[in-house]
Amino acid sequence: MPKFEREVEIDAPVEQVWDVLTDPNQWQFWFPGIENVSKITSVREGGSFEWTDEGKSGVGTVVKMEPNRCLEIMTQLGDDKDKHEFTLKASGGFLGLAKDECKITYELDTMMGGGIISNFIAGGNPKDALRVKKAMHAFRRLVESQ
Repeated sequence: MPKFEREVEIDAPVEQVWDVLTDPNQWQFWFPGIENVSKITSVREGGSFEWTDEGKSGVGTVVKMEPNRCLEIMTQLGDDKDKHEFTLKASGGFLGLAKDECKITYELDTMMGGGIISNFIAGGNPKDALRVKKAMHAFRRLVESQ
């Protein structure tokens, strides 16, 4: 299962970052592969939604949610499944004592089967690595603009 990871520091408290992260109305601005979100049951564990990207429709499920700490979402388009895991940690100030900033880590797991060779080839996929990088930069700009 190829994984792509990116960590960014955001100049905002964890609570503000969490609010944007869990707002499906904001996902179209930063979440990779999502142009539109609809039919949201809830943004909590077990909640689901539908999403579209380039005319294709998929489904998503909130798998894990620990407020202000982590969010795990599984998206599926046909047989293609992706796990999106976001982890937040307060930081900032001398030795992190001010806690006026937030480090967020995004890990994309493409859930690809096929063994070692498939994972090796997909693990070097620059498209997915770039998706994760662009998503985190867009997310940081969005949070810091609010």
